[in-house]
Amino acid sequence: MLSAITVIAADGIIDEAELGDLAKIVRGDKKSIEVAMEVMRANKFPAVIDLVAEKLDEKLRPAKLVILSNLAMADGILAGEEKAVLQLYMDKFGIPDVKLQPIIDAIAIKNDFSIFS
Repeated sequence: MLSAITVIAADGIIDEAELGDLAKIVRGDKKSIEVAMEVMRANKFPAVIDLVAEKLDEKLRPAKLVILSNLAMADGILAGEEKAVLQLYMDKFGIPDVKLQPIIDAIAIKNDFSIFS
């Protein structure tokens, strides 16, 4: 949860749609969101990335990056602060761009709703 908040809050704003995405991740467990927010407030960024990395084993790290990429690209693009935060996670987890790029490309297609207009 903490990692999800760092990505969606990267631009300094957590809007209603992003809160809805968080609720989906925790299946309505608002307490876990509150706890993650408290941890984020208590720790300076990017130190929270270290906290997340400490909790994830090697098998979970790629899955976490896919989830974070999907959150960061809810609007179909990966740019700005969200891209920078995602890059910090990739660096910390030791996952190269080349490994994640096909996933980012697929998420961009999945979240591009402009093709339906």
